[in-house]
Amino acid sequence: MLRRFIMRVNILIGILRISFVLLASMAMWCYLTYQSPREITYASPMRDQSENRVVKKKTIQIGKDFTRFQPDSILKPFEGSWPCFRGQQRDNVVNNGTKLVQTWHQDGPKVLWRQSLGEGYAGAIIVNERVYVLDYLEDEEADAIRCFALQDGTELWRRSYHNPLRRNHGKSRTVPAYAENVVVTFGPTAQVMAVNACTGDLLWTLDVIQRFGGEVPQWYAGQCPLIDDGKVILGVGGDHVLMAGIDLHNGNVIWELPNVNNIRMSHASVLATNFVGVEQYVYAGLGGIAACNTKGKPLWECKDWKPAVWAPTPVKVTNDLLFMTAGYGAGSALLHVTKQGDKFTASIQNQWKPTQGPASEQQTPLVIDNTLFVIQPKDAGALRGQLIAADVHTLPTVKASTGKQARFGLGPYLYADQAFWIADDEGVLHVYTYENQTFTYRVHHKILPGVDAWGPIACANGMMILRDSKSMVCLNLKKETQP
Repeated sequence: MLRRFIMRVNILIGILRISFVLLASMAMWCYLTYQSPREITYASPMRDQSENRVVKKKTIQIGKDFTRFQPDSILKPFEGSWPCFRGQQRDNVVNNGTKLVQTWHQDGPKVLWRQSLGEGYAGAIIVNERVYVLDYLEDEEADAIRCFALQDGTELWRRSYHNPLRRNHGKSRTVPAYAENVVVTFGPTAQVMAVNACTGDLLWTLDVIQRFGGEVPQWYAGQCPLIDDGKVILGVGGDHVLMAGIDLHNGNVIWELPNVNNIRMSHASVLATNFVGVEQYVYAGLGGIAACNTKGKPLWECKDWKPAVWAPTPVKVTNDLLFMTAGYGAGSALLHVTKQGDKFTASIQNQWKPTQGPASEQQTPLVIDNTLFVIQPKDAGALRGQLIAADVHTLPTVKASTGKQARFGLGPYLYADQAFWIADDEGVLHVYTYENQTFTYRVHHKILPGVDAWGPIACANGMMILRDSKSMVCLNLKKETQP
């Protein structure tokens, strides 16, 4: 009985299979032989007049909103300042002679105040007892320049503008710049805002992409504005303009450097330096590196080293050599520039992978007394995450490292009171000294509660500002004020 039932089921399945094949064949025949009674007109480019349509671009009212939390107060003179990316001399070195406390109790260094921030990595500046940071206000979806009192962290005022952004490894990334009572910011999508440092009054604005074309690099803009000789110098990476010099007080464009080789905006900042005996501005963009004089006239350009992502700003290591470095396997290169009369020539002298010598993914290296200091990236092999030292005349040979007992990740570092102050990924502050080609560990303590403490450090008159992805802290490290 069971055998007969199974046989009937198999026969039924066979009939169903044959029926399905026949139906599918008929459907295919109908599809292939069908002719529409209507005439079909195939689409061609621009047939729908789309070339005449106006594409609406997002218009941002830069600096539109202002909130004051405390009455106006006069900027008080303050010994020392950190007015821009990498400090007063733009070298990440504190040279004012202030002595800092390098031995701490169990509770760590003295904390003056803490402030919550929107997610990001934007560093602060310190000027005349005030702290300025370009934040991202999560609830308002707005970029905001926020002004705090240095002594207690009280927010004095903020100026902002609505700029909805998707989360993309944080949002804010840049350090403001200060000069002549003006603070200039460069926002995540390349909006520039200049405000009165005391009152927060809006002076002028500029939407870089709308003005010059080009595009914002992935993970949003990381370029920090440069102020030099009454001008704001920007690497715009536009359709026709590579760099621009803008009047600090009114926002008028004074000069433009043509973008002859289509170099695009990177995360690096413009370097102002005296190189081969000439004052110049150097910009490392996506697709190459170029320089102009202080009037915007082209000097030299090189496209022989083109990392896909470029964040660290090049640093001058000798009078005719620039050290260039980038992450994601790019490694580093030395750019050699020569000058014969009025003619400049730029070429790659040497290059190497992260496992072969000094390299950096995110932070800009330091050069002190002909020694290059840099934290190695995660793909640097045995030296990954360590601070290393290398003689600039024997690159890429590494002379010393802090050792494998501590790996600092992508954290920032600076040099103050004969010591290196390093914040690691987890917000731990480490202190090392360097002498006779040897690093010596001094002290460390967890300063910040969060992660990704990547924002550049600011330090002035013993006050040190650090941040992680969500908060900012001010330490009082001045030796004479400690018990």
